[in-house]
Amino acid sequence: MNVIVLGYGNPFRTDDGVGPVGAEAIAQWLEDEGHEVTTWIGQQLLPEVVLELEGKDLAIFVDASVEQYPEGFRICEVLPSADLDGLNLHTCTPGWIMHLAMQMNVDVPKMIMITISGANFDFGDSLSKLCLERMNNALESFKKYFAHIF
Repeated sequence: MNVIVLGYGNPFRTDDGVGPVGAEAIAQWLEDEGHEVTTWIGQQLLPEVVLELEGKDLAIFVDASVEQYPEGFRICEVLPSADLDGLNLHTCTPGWIMHLAMQMNVDVPKMIMITISGANFDFGDSLSKLCLERMNNALESFKKYFAHIF
């Protein structure tokens, strides 16, 4: 399977960096499982990533959230959304990226969002212990989810 894993967040804002760290962990696991993997890392999700979706079977987005999920993370399928919440740090959501790709006639792969609850967004260059634990739990849950849907 040809997969792109997109991780975004600020690695100098403690748990906001879980997107890139989590994306790298997922990409490594997928490669170990024999899949062709492209990794995209950035501080913010950008419209240009639409071009990276072409020819992929699956796109996996990984980001931090201030929202506290019961399990410490959330895994869900991305649905297209034309909604933009003005110009803010998270203008481009995976749903908006999907919508844009459809408008551009890009063959849209199945898209999955992994959101990990952060505990600390202060300045710092490493994840909090709680966020790292949540990321590892999300990775294990994703492995089961992946096996179930594919």
